[in-house]
Amino acid sequence: MHSASVRGPGHINRGQPNQDAVLIRRNRNSWLAVVSDGMGSRKHSDIGSKMACQAVLMMTRQCSFDEPDKTVIHCTYKHWLNLLDNIRPDDAIATCLFAWGKPSGKCRLFQLGDGAIYVSSGEQQTLKPRDENSFGNETTGLGLSKKYSDWVCAQSQISINQGLVLVTDGISDDLVEPQLFASSVIKTMKNKGARYGKQWMKRELENWPTPHHTDDKTIAVIHRK
Repeated sequence: MHSASVRGPGHINRGQPNQDAVLIRRNRNSWLAVVSDGMGSRKHSDIGSKMACQAVLMMTRQCSFDEPDKTVIHCTYKHWLNLLDNIRPDDAIATCLFAWGKPSGKCRLFQLGDGAIYVSSGEQQTLKPRDENSFGNETTGLGLSKKYSDWVCAQSQISINQGLVLVTDGISDDLVEPQLFASSVIKTMKNKGARYGKQWMKRELENWPTPHHTDDKTIAVIHRK
């Protein structure tokens, strides 16, 4: 498992923090990858994204892997609200994308808001936002969405030597061939150690080839050995 997150040139120039967050965890019984993008117009968006990652982790410790989608979503949202403490939810709106899996390769995918999850295992699978026709930079996220139907939920089976990639929209919006990108990253990362892998991905994100890009960029990569 590998992850990296970098501030976009826009936030660097304005002296603002990275509004993305990422979390990866693995133990004997399961693994988890989460990416989140705080809505830039909200004053605590960086906190909202960090707490989104922590909320998903807390959910996995409370819920069984086979819980219904609605239970997983409700538990995640409840923990996010509690972690915000005195911060108003609409001041900390953040997207929430996560993959929760077992050593067998079975995994569950959840997405609220912009970004994407790319599965590279036999048949290619992509999760995208529920509403791709939203106007301009509008998206949804924790603190804004009140409907289960805003979430995209799916299950997948990751084969040996295959994997998946989660990205915030600073990456997904620029990809012309997203599945090719995902397959290439998984193949590149599978033999890299945690420290060197993070360094390599950060360097790639900091030297992103899209002209005039400004957004923060965050990625999590899962490879099943």
